[in-house]
Amino acid sequence: MQTIKARMYGAYCCPHCHTQQELFGKEAFSAITYIECHPRGKDVQPDLCKAANIKAYPTWEIRGKYYTGRQSLEKLAILSGYKGSSNFWPQLPSP
Repeated sequence: MQTIKARMYGAYCCPHCHTQQELFGKEAFSAITYIECHPRGKDVQPDLCKAANIKAYPTWEIRGKYYTGRQSLEKLAILSGYKGSSNFWPQLPSP
């Protein structure tokens, strides 16, 4: 995901952002460019959030397009052009 410069915009207090991060696991999510938008968050980057016109969390930016809300690993793989194993677990629970 880094090679295509995918980004996830979120807020530390957003439960959907937390669920999205858990889907990847700590090691895999550490490879994702995460942008904290909440002013009380850690390493907050409000200018990036404002420039991207982020209104809801999580919001993914992949290949110059924006996708709002939790996304399944399968959908993120398709959007990013991921070519590795598609045997993802755990699956995204229904919102």
